[in-house]
Amino acid sequence: MKKRIFYWISGRNVKKPVVSDIIKTYDVDVTILKAKMEPSEGFLTLELNGNEDSLVNSVEYLKEYGEVEDISQPIQKKEEKCIDCGACIVHCPVGAIKFEEDFSVTFDIDECIGCKTCAKICPTKAIIVYDL
Repeated sequence: MKKRIFYWISGRNVKKPVVSDIIKTYDVDVTILKAKMEPSEGFLTLELNGNEDSLVNSVEYLKEYGEVEDISQPIQKKEEKCIDCGACIVHCPVGAIKFEEDFSVTFDIDECIGCKTCAKICPTKAIIVYDL
C-alpha cells in the first residue's frame, strides 16, 4: 500500500530522525519526494510504502513531532484548454505526465507530488494543482 503526505516539522524537532525512526520501527519504505529543511522548520513531501497498519502507525508517530496532511488528488487537467503540446512532460520531476499512443497528454494521479511545475509551464493554463 502506498500513501503520500506533506509533513511539516517544527524547529525543536528538526534534528530528530523521524524518517529513519519510522523505517526501522514500522518497516515502512520511505521515499523523500521533496524536502526543504531550515533550522526553524522543515517541509517534506513523503511517499510511504508498507502494509496498512504500518502506514497508520507511521503517520501517528510523525504527528507526535509535526503536522501531517494527506495528498489526495493534487492535479487536474482541463481537457477543453489542453492542446496536448507536451510542455509539461519534460518538466515533471517524477514522470507523472506522459504522451499516450495518440499523442494526448495524460497524468498519473498516483505519481504526482503536487509540485506545480507543470501548471507554471503550461502555455494554456490547462492544469490545476490544488493546494492541500
